[in-house]
Amino acid sequence: MSHLTRITICGSVLATALAVGQPADDAVEDTGFVITTESNLVIVPLHVYQKKKSVVGLGAESFELFEDGKPQKIAFVDGPAGPEQAEASRTVPTEIILLIDNSLSVTVRGLLDFTTVRSAMLEGLRSDVMISVYGFAQNLRRYTGPTRDLATLQRALDRVFEQEDLGSRIYEAIMQTARDAASRGSNVSRMMIVFSDGQTTTQLSPELVVQSANAFGIPIYPVVLGHDLVVQRGQGLGGGFGLGRQPTPGNNQRGEPAILGPRQQPQGDLNRRSNARAQEELQAIFANFGPRTGGRSYDLDVINNIVMRQILGSLATLAETEYVVGYYPSSVDEELTGHSVEVRLADKKIGTLYGGRRVVVH
Repeated sequence: MSHLTRITICGSVLATALAVGQPADDAVEDTGFVITTESNLVIVPLHVYQKKKSVVGLGAESFELFEDGKPQKIAFVDGPAGPEQAEASRTVPTEIILLIDNSLSVTVRGLLDFTTVRSAMLEGLRSDVMISVYGFAQNLRRYTGPTRDLATLQRALDRVFEQEDLGSRIYEAIMQTARDAASRGSNVSRMMIVFSDGQTTTQLSPELVVQSANAFGIPIYPVVLGHDLVVQRGQGLGGGFGLGRQPTPGNNQRGEPAILGPRQQPQGDLNRRSNARAQEELQAIFANFGPRTGGRSYDLDVINNIVMRQILGSLATLAETEYVVGYYPSSVDEELTGHSVEVRLADKKIGTLYGGRRVVVH
């Protein structure tokens, strides 16, 4: 991609992110969590694995950082300490954003409650890891900014499910939440966990969601809800999603159940399968936000309370094992310009790097 093209895309993404969605209409309570903002500091989150096991104890010498392909000096590296290292205080705190779809077609009470979040995620996390809670359907609401206060989190999660509404502006909600969170400060590592069925009710391009998340440096972790219901709708009487032949009432000349080909199937049956396929495609797009933004997706056949605890535990582990590489751009443009940033491992033998890319504007 040329430099000029990259600038154009980045500018359009930021403009869209500022324009779409509804402003968060719930005031953020003062939790005592203070963020010192340095406008020219850039942080890039990532994970490093060796045979599916997180690699710990890496320092600045293990990484290389490039802006528009040009090497940059790494200012610091935060990450999990090794077994022989003392756990030092981290330079960059972490914010885990819970973005919950509370549209009437999605809400499942008890699936994501305070007790589950506290026991599966919050307990055991570093003291500088905070949780914020947003909810959306037609509009986006912020129920609490970053906090560790248990009473505040419980009240926020309870209120999410008191605001059930029609519509599901998923893409707009993700972009607006990223913008709202980023407005609190740039030197914070953020991860956004989105609970939704992926069935957006608007026509916003998913490409803008990906580009916006990358521009704000916030990886997305989609948790796909209701996948089993979509499959059941498509199967109907057990026919599955394929348009192959299906048994129908009646007998053929040999006395066996008659089989109708695709063109002879009832129109309602075909429409049902077509709608189910379209819904699965939307869920696939939603799930794909994970790997495309440096996160990962959780698209399982069935999600119940037990599975939800496992997902939240996995996300807590990701927060604990995350590396953050920070640097100060060597130059600042007279006009805001988009720049591609990439972190690489200094030696491939160290492991495999996940994430480590974003677009910054300075």
